[in-house]
Amino acid sequence: MKCPNCGVEAPAGAPECAGCGIIFAKFKKKLESLPAPSPVRFKPWVGRWIAAAIVVVWTVAFGLYYRRLVSRMPPRAPAAPAPRR
Repeated sequence: MKCPNCGVEAPAGAPECAGCGIIFAKFKKKLESLPAPSPVRFKPWVGRWIAAAIVVVWTVAFGLYYRRLVSRMPPRAPAAPAPRR
């Protein structure tokens, strides 16, 4: 049997752990008296969808901003031909 407190291997039927001195009967009673943990409803995809939506909204907003910025720029003059040597 493995000690639940320190992990030392104890012989089967031992009353206490040789490593940390925990009394197995008291530990078992304490575990039985604790309420059962309630199930946690965790949905990892919700956070991922929210993050993806934020990225899409940011990308669209930046694209519109950049398009507006470029459309307001004055047109560039054509480059002059390079002088011949």
